[in-house]
Amino acid sequence: MESIAEVMKFKNIKDKDGNITAINPYLETYNRLKMAGKIKKSTSTMQYKCPECHDTGYITTISGGEYYQVPCKCLEKIRVESRLKKSGISPGEYAKYSFLTFRTDTTEHADMKRLAVNYLQTRNIGQGIGYFGASGTGKTHICIAICQAMTCDFGEEHYYFSYRSEIQRIKAVMYSNAELYSQAIQHWISVNNLYIDDLFKFAMKDGKIQQQDLQIMFDIINTRYINHKATLFSSEYALSYITNNIDEALGSRIFAMVDPYKMGCEDINGRFKKGA
Repeated sequence: MESIAEVMKFKNIKDKDGNITAINPYLETYNRLKMAGKIKKSTSTMQYKCPECHDTGYITTISGGEYYQVPCKCLEKIRVESRLKKSGISPGEYAKYSFLTFRTDTTEHADMKRLAVNYLQTRNIGQGIGYFGASGTGKTHICIAICQAMTCDFGEEHYYFSYRSEIQRIKAVMYSNAELYSQAIQHWISVNNLYIDDLFKFAMKDGKIQQQDLQIMFDIINTRYINHKATLFSSEYALSYITNNIDEALGSRIFAMVDPYKMGCEDINGRFKKGA
């Protein structure tokens, strides 16, 4: 039977004292290429976004002699990025809406951030938050910053509901297929943390809310209200306007879901500011 040295075709080198050393030709070639700079150093964990799990979302641990995989704190962030890509939203652009990039150069912006931080630190299960009012006042920015803090700092899932795009997908099956409609809203009903961005954007026609929009949002929001699911809202409509002019039942539910974490925004449109 051949020895390992014979199988690997080791070279035998004899020193001046007659001692024989087996040289691995593969290792010898590797070392030569490495010395020539043709082989890079092994990948460092610093190249991973998460050094704990190496971007897998799970950490292997041992307990009682058994190996287990436990979710890493970055897992929900990975899932959020995957969901954003499926919705055609760039995770990189989404990540730019953070507390660090939220400008507090006005009293109102400082109050918006203060409310958001207080919400994250003191909220109970199912507690929501809402920003209502003028366009360009940073409502979407601060709400996404809250969502990212939920995921990155607290390891909680969150889902982003872009009203203008998602409402059209739901309306497409609303009357044609009851089962598909139920499936379409079930997802938004059941998730733990949902951010509804730009509620009722372009939903008004001839001064009145379109009935489809109202019914869909009532079905989603009412069920979340009953089941105590945390919902974040941003809308160009004041909460009082939603209650008094769109639908009192829906407005009162939204009020109950976000109170006391609600704020009307009336600052000037920040998109017109230089450098904004």
